[in-house]
Amino acid sequence: MTVEPTLPELMSPRQRAREAAEIIAIAIARLHSTRPQESDIPLGFSAPERVHTNPSTEGVFK
Repeated sequence: MTVEPTLPELMSPRQRAREAAEIIAIAIARLHSTRPQESDIPLGFSAPERVHTNPSTEGVFK
């Protein structure tokens, strides 16, 4: 099977916009499919906790 791309000069503005939208949609789908999924295995931290926080700002110079 041979694919012959259509030159952009021969495409209507609507066809070019559709092709660009298809390329972007494919890229988003690929990014979404490779994104790590949430796990049911707890890591020992509750959701609202932060690891890098400083609860006290006393003595800090501005």
